[in-house]
Amino acid sequence: ILKINTQCSLAIHILISIAMFSDKVKVTSKIIANSTGTNPVIIRNIFGSLKKAGIIKIRQGCSGAELAMNPSEITIFDVYNAVDPKSLENLIGVHENPSPECPVGCKIYDVLEEPYNAVREGIKEIMSKYTLEDLIAKYKC
Repeated sequence: ILKINTQCSLAIHILISIAMFSDKVKVTSKIIANSTGTNPVIIRNIFGSLKKAGIIKIRQGCSGAELAMNPSEITIFDVYNAVDPKSLENLIGVHENPSPECPVGCKIYDVLEEPYNAVREGIKEIMSKYTLEDLIAKYKC
């Protein structure tokens, strides 16, 4: 079963919270941890990844976070890539040690390269269609 890392959904939870409440309260790792049922350390790590990707800013001195980009510019793929940049390339792969002497083993990488790349690109394309703005609109319904 292919499964997308839950850090992406945690990061989206964080971003919706920031978008909806950062002008009213300091959105901190403690607040988000309570909201998500996750350890604050995990939330701080995700904050760091989102900051590094330029998606959020961390307020120095008074704590809390704010969006660094307009929600219409942030896609689910941006978030996914920010929290786990290697996960798409690791989503589907070829076993490590096919036998070079085997007629199938010696060609399996070539056989699977194109379809596996297409799978990765398809996922990226779909995830890039949805923005944080779209998700906020669903939240508000």
